[in-house]
Amino acid sequence: MNLDEFFADVERLRKAKDNQRRAAALSMLAQSTLRDDPEGEDEILEEEIRNSEITSERWREIFERLKLNQLPNRENFNYTETEITKDYKHGIDN
Repeated sequence: MNLDEFFADVERLRKAKDNQRRAAALSMLAQSTLRDDPEGEDEILEEEIRNSEITSERWREIFERLKLNQLPNRENFNYTETEITKDYKHGIDN
């Protein structure tokens, strides 16, 4: 491996890591209380995640904010009709 190949590999790995970080942030945004914000805060953040050059410090801020604004699991879960009926009946019996 020559020096040019080495630096090309380093750049390829950097881009792959950046893409993974962006995908994780967008996934967290989709499951956060920020989604469908009436003030458009979610759209601004999504645009920044998708298209901006983001520093390490800013990434920390974004992920901290997204972690703090995650919806509870029950809101992300898609209940089946059978599960809803079962839960409803269980609630009536108790």
